[in-house]
Amino acid sequence: MSAGPTTTTTKNGPMTIVAPSRPRPTCPKHRFIRYTLPGGTEERQPRVGLLLAEGGDEIYSPSFTRRRAVDGDESPTTSTSSSVTTTPTTMSRCMELYTDDAWTMTRERSGALLRNAALLSPVDADAKIACVGKNYLEHVGEVDSTMPGISREAVPELPIVFPKASTSAVGYGDAVDVAGRTDVDYEGELCVVIGRETKNIPEDMSEEDIIATYVGGWTIANDVTARVLQKSHQQWFLGKSCDTFCPLGPWIVGAAKRPTSGDDDDNEGGFVLGSQRLTTKVNGEIRQDSTIDKMIFSVARLVAVTSRHQTLRPGDVFLTGTPRGVGAGCKPVPKFLRDGDVVEIEIEGIGALVNPIVDSSLV
Repeated sequence: MSAGPTTTTTKNGPMTIVAPSRPRPTCPKHRFIRYTLPGGTEERQPRVGLLLAEGGDEIYSPSFTRRRAVDGDESPTTSTSSSVTTTPTTMSRCMELYTDDAWTMTRERSGALLRNAALLSPVDADAKIACVGKNYLEHVGEVDSTMPGISREAVPELPIVFPKASTSAVGYGDAVDVAGRTDVDYEGELCVVIGRETKNIPEDMSEEDIIATYVGGWTIANDVTARVLQKSHQQWFLGKSCDTFCPLGPWIVGAAKRPTSGDDDDNEGGFVLGSQRLTTKVNGEIRQDSTIDKMIFSVARLVAVTSRHQTLRPGDVFLTGTPRGVGAGCKPVPKFLRDGDVVEIEIEGIGALVNPIVDSSLV
């Protein structure tokens, strides 16, 4: 399903960006979005929505039937009530409720048509964005990101975890602004969304249990990077955190959950981590083509290792690394992003993230 056309302005005039017309991969039913609607101030406030079967165009409010009150204002209205319906207004709350008991999720009402909505980054504005460098063996050595303690060719012994500024996040169809730079690169990545607050995940917990217990969903990321800036400051934060340098989306696909009771069709599905194909295209040319099972450090290990040092909250995200094929590694000359380019990153079973590239210095 396409999120509809997006128009942006380049040096060559207006350009309409649309998702590719070829069939999309099959998506599970649980797809969560953040969006706004045209209209007044109230309509333009970010909302959380639920998309169901592939091909549909209706946005619903996700609701969860709680067996007990969680917040004070969600208390049952009478002492005889045994449950209460909760409708989350933030993605962090949505991921928390979905992870806690996905099988109680229902759709509250039809709120809007997707074609009339503007998709936002699917994570809340205050979400923590963590990234992992050199996490595909095929990518190690492809880019000279040498800095103290990190060599170009050596395979990391521990995950290289670094932050990306929350202000760099944008959504599907939003423009990535290179702002006059000629060193801006793409990195297509699987992104994991935390579903339950945690600290110090036990070392003996199985990878399967870590995913089932703490992961709320999955999305796609482009870890856009200014290569010269990345290297010149002897750390990666500035080169990877320029405004618009973290496209995310188009939605969060709910992680597959173990059934607890019932067999409601609306609660079937969910993304199961496996060997799904990841591709990155620039102007239709395939640049990256790999599978997500080639990571050096698994998603579960990345989450567990990080949890030993800091609290992870619902809605926080991890970019899990990129495979071979980034622009800086192209031969005989690098292929960096420039005004007018369009980047499409697709992961089988999740969807496709499409963003145009603009250069505000040319305006």
